[in-house]
Amino acid sequence: MKDNPEAVVPVGFPAQAKATVSGDSRERWSSSFIALIGLATATAVLLRWYGLGSQSLWLDEGITFWTSGFSPRSIWHILELDTTNPLYYFALHYWRVCFGTSEFSLRSLSAFFATASIPLFFLTARKVLRDRWSIALAMVLYAVSFLQVWYAQEARCYALLAFLSVGSIYWSLLCLEKRTALRLLGLAIFLTAGLYTHNIALFYLPGLGLLWLLYPSPRTLSARIKDGLIVGLLVLPLYLPWLSHLQGQVRRIQMGWWVATPRPQDLLETLSILLGFDVYNLQQIFRSQFHTPRLFGFWTWAPAVLAVFLLCMWGGLLVARPADRRKVLALVAYCLTPVLLVFGISHISNSIYLNRAFLGSCVLLPIVLCAPVAFQAGRRRMLFQAIVCLILVGTALSAFGYLRRERREDWRGVTLYLLQLPEKERLAVIVPDVGQILVDYYAKGMFKSYPPIEMTGLLTNYIPPDPNLEARSLERLDQGGDMSALLAQAMASGKYKEIDVVMQPGTLPVLTVPTLGYLSAHCGALERVQFHWLEVRRCFVEPTVRNRVPLI
Repeated sequence: MKDNPEAVVPVGFPAQAKATVSGDSRERWSSSFIALIGLATATAVLLRWYGLGSQSLWLDEGITFWTSGFSPRSIWHILELDTTNPLYYFALHYWRVCFGTSEFSLRSLSAFFATASIPLFFLTARKVLRDRWSIALAMVLYAVSFLQVWYAQEARCYALLAFLSVGSIYWSLLCLEKRTALRLLGLAIFLTAGLYTHNIALFYLPGLGLLWLLYPSPRTLSARIKDGLIVGLLVLPLYLPWLSHLQGQVRRIQMGWWVATPRPQDLLETLSILLGFDVYNLQQIFRSQFHTPRLFGFWTWAPAVLAVFLLCMWGGLLVARPADRRKVLALVAYCLTPVLLVFGISHISNSIYLNRAFLGSCVLLPIVLCAPVAFQAGRRRMLFQAIVCLILVGTALSAFGYLRRERREDWRGVTLYLLQLPEKERLAVIVPDVGQILVDYYAKGMFKSYPPIEMTGLLTNYIPPDPNLEARSLERLDQGGDMSALLAQAMASGKYKEIDVVMQPGTLPVLTVPTLGYLSAHCGALERVQFHWLEVRRCFVEPTVRNRVPLI
């Protein structure tokens, strides 16, 4: 299929004139294509780097900061007790040695991988679509995908996971196009790196297997199976050292994890946000414009998004060339297989269903949406161009609304507030206890000019770093340790006139509920100060209460 339709030339023109007009048209279209790709790339880079350090680190980023401060050997040991994988922490360990530990520096590694994903996405789109207009549309959709932007600005592993996922797809297409030992080795490296980045990458493999078998290629089915086995034999010995850790992490999840069992509406929400639609923002826009508080809710938008996706998939399948149909099927299989597998397993066993874990497998959804533009012709092509342009408007509005609305936990603001309080005889108690890492991070970094504060929690031995912190934290929770006993001991000591408790309302109720009850019963006065996702409860201890509070 040609990239561009030839220019229309009046009947009777000589062949040489036709060639000249057609060539000029291609040259003009080529310039437009370059401009569109440049604009999409610049937009993508700007969105992924702009305001990188503007928001406070949140709790998971605090754990990232703490974990990446260890040596790689210690990181390997720590993650035996966690549910995450080591590659991102290894990379961040050396990244922070070079660039420091500011908020910008910690997050810039994710922004770097998100930026590196852009050319890989372009090369993949060019191989699949081979139509310049559809490639440009896919690039723009990818540029404004708000979930890709959000996790490009977070010190977590998801931008790396997306980079490795699109790299695995690109290397797979190279191998299917022309098999070489170097290409097979490159694919094995990308797959192994993905498995060491996130455990959900295991569920990407069945989808990749389907793509490997379905995608059009001059290679026979038996040759593909043989090459797939070779890649598997390369990956397996590299992944074997992690298997014992994986077994321990699976046992820990089976003992109970915080992720809720997904519902059908969660599946719809996953598809919506991974396609780039923020249902909440769209319903707010339409409700404000049409003054209809009950219309345009989730059950208006989510089915509409599903219908648009199915329409684009149908448009990509109802094409003349069987090879193009196989391309669409292969991409859809890779994108959706992990989502459906994890959804099903989460109903059979403990839930592991998290939207962000599918950021890598669904990275090619913009290409699926643009496939009809590449593979259709005539009026159908124009129809799908209009549909994709409408999708682009919806995703752009979603990105603007989501990135403007969403905020992370404000541990920076909490720390500054605690440091500026006038009372000297006071104790800061942090719930959950790993929040101490972030308060200490800001107190010793950004706000080190203030006098230090005395701080505690269920755990205090995290500096110098203790690789067994999380194991001891779980042990304390299992033994029924709560903040009430700690607060009673602090009040009975007679050392403090004020106890400031920092907590996340609604998080870890086994800790927060007893804490709130104890504060209400034993504080002479109680003041509440709210921050985003956090609050500080200032407990003023009356002199008559001090030294008389019973220990629990």
